[in-house]
Order: sequence, then C-alpha cells, then structure tokens
Amino acid sequence: MSRLLSDAMDRTLPWHTRLRMRLHLRICLLCRQYKHQLTLLRDVLRKSDDQLTHADHANAPSLSPEAKARIQRALDSQDR
Repeated sequence: MSRLLSDAMDRTLPWHTRLRMRLHLRICLLCRQYKHQLTLLRDVLRKSDDQLTHADHANAPSLSPEAKARIQRALDSQDR
C-alpha cells in the first residue's frame, strides 16, 4: 500500500487500483496516517523549494568532478 500511495502522488493510477486503494484507506488507520504524512512531507518540500531563490540554487554545494567520476565508476561497476 505504501508504494501505491507514493505512486498515486506522482501519476494517475488505473481506476480499479484507485478504487481498491480508497476502500483500503477506509478501513486502515495506519495507511491513512501514512498518506497524511506523505502529503505533509510533499507540501513542506514544495514550500521550502519555492522559497529558495535561483541564487540559492546556484550557490548550493555541489560535488567535485573527481567525486562525480568516482560515483559514476561505482555505479557502472554495479551494473556489470
């Protein structure tokens, strides 16, 4: 259910999946709480991102080219 709740925030689910999810949410308190927490987290992250200016994004710390290359090599070695 947690995966479905997260997916529902990112895309439109098929109608039968949405229906099953709504029925489940009516009976499951823990999933309702989890959905509420996901919604709050998404809203807080959107608001904080909106408050950052373009300059804030430009001045944000970034990885060095060496670190990026090291991470890319590690990812490439995992794909093999």
